[in-house]
Amino acid sequence: MADICSICGKKEMLPYKCKYCGWTYCSEHRLPENHNCPGLEKLKTQARESGSIMYRPEPETTKKHTIGLPGLGHMGRSPYAVPISRNYSLYIIIACVSAFFLQNLIPAFTGMLLLVPELAAVRPWTVLTYMFLHGSGRHLFFNMLVLFFFGPTLERKIGSHKFLIVYFGAGLLSALGHMTFSGSPVVGASGAIYGIFACLALLEPDIRVYVYFFPMKITQALVLFALIDILLMGSNDMVAHAAHLSGLVFGLYMGFKLKKEMKHSVW
Repeated sequence: MADICSICGKKEMLPYKCKYCGWTYCSEHRLPENHNCPGLEKLKTQARESGSIMYRPEPETTKKHTIGLPGLGHMGRSPYAVPISRNYSLYIIIACVSAFFLQNLIPAFTGMLLLVPELAAVRPWTVLTYMFLHGSGRHLFFNMLVLFFFGPTLERKIGSHKFLIVYFGAGLLSALGHMTFSGSPVVGASGAIYGIFACLALLEPDIRVYVYFFPMKITQALVLFALIDILLMGSNDMVAHAAHLSGLVFGLYMGFKLKKEMKHSVW
């Protein structure tokens, strides 16, 4: 489908999107000076007046995007959609689904890769590999559902490299958190996904989500999930609540860190 130039109305199969104002242009009008870019002028004015550069282009639509959670309906088209060629969220989902099939085909596969706290010293790779395993189809489905909705949004905002730091950093801290409070084996990407969710909540607090059909801001959903894990710790319900909270803490740390960096960079 071709897009239309915001200046001349020409249809372009490969349009250019201005990083300063966010509008789409043809090859003739793609440069800021060729379309009298209001975003660039605003950026220059702000830099002169405040001595700092902190401008974010307005989105092409003012309609808020909505993201779904387990037990809910749909997700609107996100303005932060990531090209598949660098969508590590998708690659992680493919890896987790593939690992789940191998778990069911090869009985010993899970035993080699799950995290057993008392064996972690002699099987150090399991603090990473446990993130790709899941205990059931339901466990896999809900984890991948949340990652599918929120992963690309965060990845587009902070870049693929930092996204991987958030994901695997949260997963590793989740492993340490679980081993601190429990000696039971653990599998699942929940801790890493909590990190993604928490980081995005700090960077985009106005995103609205549906949690079991109830609309709320992403920050409110984060607080709700954290409270549930805190209240259920020690309940022997076979859920690694300490791992969830550890991943959440890492996500918050990265969110604060990245937000501070973004205040001193050009959007």
